[in-house]
Amino acid sequence: MKKILAILLVFVAFTANAQTPGENFDVTHYDIHLNELNFTSHTIQAQTTVTLTALSAINAINLELKSLIVNNVSSTDVSISGFTQNGDVLTINLASALAANASASFTITYGGNTFNESWGGIMWSGNYVCNMGVGFESIPHNLGKCWFPCVDNFTDKATYILTIRIPNDKKAICGGNHVNTFNNGDDTSTWHWEIPQEVATYHVSFAVGDYVEWTDTYNGIERDIPITVYVKPSQINNVPGTFVHVKDIANFYENCFGSYPFNRIGYVITSVGCMEHVDNIGITSGVLTGNTTQEEYVAHEMSHMWFGNKVTCATAEEMWLNEGFAQFCGVFYRSSVYGEDDFQQEMSSKINGITTWCKNENNWIPLNNIPQTMTYDGSAVYNRGAVVVNTLMNYLGRDTFLAALRSYLNTYNYSAASSEQLRDALTAATGIDMNGFFDTYVFTAGMPHYGVDILDVTPNGSQYDATVRMTYQHYGPEHVGQNNRVEVTFIDNNGQLQTELINWDGAEENKTVTLDINPIAAFADYHNHFLDAKIDKNLTATAASTISVDQFKTTVNSVADSVMLRVESHFIAPDNDPQIPGLTLSTRHYWNFMRLDLGEANVSGEITFSYSFDSDIIHTENDSAVLLYRAGVNDIWHIIPYTQQGNWKIGIFTVSDIQSGQYTIGAIDKTQLGVGENISEKAEILIAPNPASNLVKINTNVNCSEVLIVNNLGQKIKIFEVSGNEITVNVEAFTAGIYYINLLDEKKNIISTEKLVKR
Repeated sequence: MKKILAILLVFVAFTANAQTPGENFDVTHYDIHLNELNFTSHTIQAQTTVTLTALSAINAINLELKSLIVNNVSSTDVSISGFTQNGDVLTINLASALAANASASFTITYGGNTFNESWGGIMWSGNYVCNMGVGFESIPHNLGKCWFPCVDNFTDKATYILTIRIPNDKKAICGGNHVNTFNNGDDTSTWHWEIPQEVATYHVSFAVGDYVEWTDTYNGIERDIPITVYVKPSQINNVPGTFVHVKDIANFYENCFGSYPFNRIGYVITSVGCMEHVDNIGITSGVLTGNTTQEEYVAHEMSHMWFGNKVTCATAEEMWLNEGFAQFCGVFYRSSVYGEDDFQQEMSSKINGITTWCKNENNWIPLNNIPQTMTYDGSAVYNRGAVVVNTLMNYLGRDTFLAALRSYLNTYNYSAASSEQLRDALTAATGIDMNGFFDTYVFTAGMPHYGVDILDVTPNGSQYDATVRMTYQHYGPEHVGQNNRVEVTFIDNNGQLQTELINWDGAEENKTVTLDINPIAAFADYHNHFLDAKIDKNLTATAASTISVDQFKTTVNSVADSVMLRVESHFIAPDNDPQIPGLTLSTRHYWNFMRLDLGEANVSGEITFSYSFDSDIIHTENDSAVLLYRAGVNDIWHIIPYTQQGNWKIGIFTVSDIQSGQYTIGAIDKTQLGVGENISEKAEILIAPNPASNLVKINTNVNCSEVLIVNNLGQKIKIFEVSGNEITVNVEAFTAGIYYINLLDEKKNIISTEKLVKR
């Protein structure tokens, strides 16, 4: 029993001292001395002095050190009773407690074989060696611990002194300011660097090898900033072409985010990859092309000086605060260097890529809660983060966005922040409640879907009041967005556009905006500035051309003047089931199509269905796919004339003269209705005169029950009941332009369509 009691007392004493590194103290400074680097055995001998302040009375200090063996620990400030190493944790036991708010320094001598993984840790390559700060495989990822004892997380930041003793034929490049290089008189030199800003352990770096230096100076908004690029001798000629815009990028970032927060704009070549070390950014040889083809990496890594280094994500799960912003900046800089159109085109491509990625329910992960196995995932963190940042910019407006970011960066200057803290900082800086935006884009998986429909337009002096219905749906987990805000673009009959930022709460709300144009249609996110559950393309065609979006292809076969086209592929179910017996409507997608003919044009469309993409409604050969159409949200879905190729598993619907409106796929159960593939046969129709000014006569070879007239954008102009094969319509009050005469049967299916030109 006495022996058991003694074991229990030892266990209790151990667990009382077993604390997370940094839990009850704050490291304020590291003085790191790499006294020997052995390029053959891949070992180091080193000594680091750690200065810390106790946050509460403590009897032991826990630091992290990976792979390396401690030989001695000493302090001139406190008495040490001993030390132990258990895995990656170095525990320094004190003879008496260090009082709260008291400071002390501990000098640790250590050495041995360094740790590395395929990407991360201390990377030896011939006569070159560097540290990468983090590892993709290690969890947690931080690897400052693989070359000095430390509190290795994102939030405990300190200042640094670094000295490295190396052979005279090499250079030791570190972050911070180069203080001096001392010749030791024994064919070695000691390089001395200092980082005066408080930074996280993974931002501190060294790179040793036969480097050649390329220098320049950037005249910053507050001071002249040195530019240094260290590369292998064979690479020096590629530096000027690769870094031709480095000063332009720095100037753009300073104007956007505030003055450069560190000591120099520095880059150094590494053997494995790019890494945003303070003042000493690691880049791979693949970036040094001698031209600007890899310039995105130069820009991306520099932007980390603000996003990641000046303000660091509080946890690895919120890496989007580092990498999402940097990935955004790696495109955003193009607006200054290459022009706004170039930036918008590049960002639109990323938006479409992430929209497609978010369609997969396996990717429904909140942006602020990424599993550490996906911390550095290109889609989940980098590109999705970039797209959300771009959405945030357009949600707030660019000037407001940039001013708010500068406030955020100053609020958390040289510290760490969470997504919630970013949200609150933006709210405080703008006066705009950002809870809705963060709930929708950051804290909820999936993505929003925004819809807009014009309900009414009334003249207001020389302007027009347009009442629109705004709708919100969420693609992914159940969520109803609040503080919704999206750009809505209106178009008039001459193709003029006007864009307004519209706000609303909840699933649906009617809003009225005053416009300078008389709108005939409205589109949510026409310019593709937001992440939402659709992909779209715009085209103004003056010659034969084709555009495709998902399974929707539109071909301009001929055009006299020009035709404006827009195709939207929506990744949500169309609303208002047509209630056709035996028919099941797609739950996955519909398309919105607009054509605005400025002169004569012949435009056809092809819509593809497939067993794989439409597996929600097409299960067996008894499910017959059909194409449905409606001119607008106030009209019913109905089957329209088309020709069909393929079989029940995959096929193409071709519409010879495709009209503006909405299209979707349905499936009819043939066992229930006993019908074949062709649901509707096209009738013959003759309109005269055409073009017309007033009265028009319509002759057809079949009986119809109604005539539906829509304009070139698919908006219903007139509908009336008829009987017989000859119909007269007065179009005198119609505005000059293109119209479509649709004949409907008793089930309200379109049985024939013909174009009418009103003079």
